[in-house]
Amino acid sequence: MTINWLSLVIGVVIGLLIMGALVWLMMPSMMLVRHKTGQGYGDVLAKLNEILSKKGDWKVVHTNDYQQTTANFAALEKVCSVNVCNLRYAARILDEDGNRGVTAFMPLSLGVYEDKHGKVYISQLNVGLLGMMFGGTIAKVMKMAGKDINEVVGSIIALK
Repeated sequence: MTINWLSLVIGVVIGLLIMGALVWLMMPSMMLVRHKTGQGYGDVLAKLNEILSKKGDWKVVHTNDYQQTTANFAALEKVCSVNVCNLRYAARILDEDGNRGVTAFMPLSLGVYEDKHGKVYISQLNVGLLGMMFGGTIAKVMKMAGKDINEVVGSIIALK
């Protein structure tokens, strides 16, 4: 049996292109997840603060109110990002010099926004998936952080 090397190479290249296209198309929905809440904007923010204050080592660092800060440029519905941090997790990651580049996306943020129809959503980064791209301590810690954030968001969207 002879192998047609040209056919093999073409097949591998086509397979890689198809795989790359699928990853390109699927990655946004895998990395950024949004949940409809069934509650009011203010209620979601209050609940988020309440739940995080009870979840050990987590705290709300800051809330960015984009409706207010962009008022000179656009009339937006209610929209904010809530910066949240687990100081114990942050310390584990930042303890290693090589990990400090991830400060570019620290602290974690949750988006809370109201659409044009008055529906309120929470959006979140898939922290566990993001961490897998880095490996090592970052992957381990971000997996735990992702689990915690999923629990917080899950408890909010479970409320009706």
